[in-house]
Amino acid sequence: MKTLRLILLTVLALAALMLFSVQETKAQVTLLAPADGATLSPEPTFAWRAAGPYNLYLFISVFSYDLCGPDDSYYRVILPMRASSFEIPTFWWTKLGRGTPCYWAVLGINTTTHLWALSDVFTFTRGADPPGTVPDTGIDECYDWDQMITCPFPDEEFYGQDAQYTTNPMSFAVSPDRLTVTDNVTGLVWQRKDDDTLRRWADASSYCENLNLGGYTDWRLPTEYELQTILDYGTFAPAIDEGIFPETDASVIYGYWASRERWDNPDWAWAVSTYNGYVETFSKTNSKYVRCVRGEPRQPAFTVNPDETVTDHSTGLMWQQSFGESYNWPGAHAYCENLCLGGHDDWRLPDVKELRSLVDPSRSYPAIDDSVFPGTEYAYHTSSTSAERPDHTYYVHFHRGGTWSWGKGNYYHVRCVRGR
Repeated sequence: MKTLRLILLTVLALAALMLFSVQETKAQVTLLAPADGATLSPEPTFAWRAAGPYNLYLFISVFSYDLCGPDDSYYRVILPMRASSFEIPTFWWTKLGRGTPCYWAVLGINTTTHLWALSDVFTFTRGADPPGTVPDTGIDECYDWDQMITCPFPDEEFYGQDAQYTTNPMSFAVSPDRLTVTDNVTGLVWQRKDDDTLRRWADASSYCENLNLGGYTDWRLPTEYELQTILDYGTFAPAIDEGIFPETDASVIYGYWASRERWDNPDWAWAVSTYNGYVETFSKTNSKYVRCVRGEPRQPAFTVNPDETVTDHSTGLMWQQSFGESYNWPGAHAYCENLCLGGHDDWRLPDVKELRSLVDPSRSYPAIDDSVFPGTEYAYHTSSTSAERPDHTYYVHFHRGGTWSWGKGNYYHVRCVRGR
């Protein structure tokens, strides 16, 4: 730790000397919060006290490109004069590596003497996101009507699509015995490899309930939404990271069973395609693969706000309560990017995982809580392009709750979102 602090002090001192050609003086900048060694929740506020007229700079050292932060060896914020705190923005916080120590300090340049004062160096760790946080889709390329393009700028056609909003990058940890995988975003623990056996739905549930794996016996059949959260929509056949989940079969139509039954037909149940990420219901007599999970399922917790917005406390997302008119795909992006609602102007078109988090499979026509989202129509656009068919975009079918892709020229409804 002392060595790392010395390295950081040296880096900061050299940076200051290069920029300002100043001399060292006694440190008069004191770090207040978070405490040294703290594990932090999303978007934390860093606070300090500076005893003097200083131009201030917040440094967060990463020491390695792979540990945390964007593409630099340290993250520097030029702070307003006499600033005493700074909230780390979402776009940067989501790039920090979970569980990896980072180091922060504040450098002050005295506006009168031009001498520099450096605080102590504190460590912090990005903790797990709150349960229920929606992982990113994995899409990192931009598209026009049917092919890959350079990501557009604001006010250009197609701006605001999935790749331009990396919310909670997928992050997995494989257990030392290589049998299980922890999703660092949702907190769920997964069976890493299925047992290569096709089962009917009733046998799938029984298999998970009796599974003893990795020292755990509390396995269960996942919901279709939970299965969807581990999919990588940036690829297909299979639409999943094979390095994390090896030998995942993508040949069987909607190849993995989920736990929930179809509301209007209990002889059918939900299943998820690892070929292209589609979600649909099938007769329970079909045979499919099984990947078990352990952990608490997400429970939506909606608050209807007085400004025609809805907050889902289980995901941290805020939603437009009503819905826009019908648009084609670029029109849907433009509508959300230009929406000002509830005093906020940072609305965007939701990605396929975010929008489907609103589906309530215990309901049908619409498959959503219509006391929270009244008047919900049939189909809604997402910002996510199909890797299999770049001329298609994913949409969510709110009559029953399924997810497919269709042509970008189709006119569907829009429900905008904001937040992580």
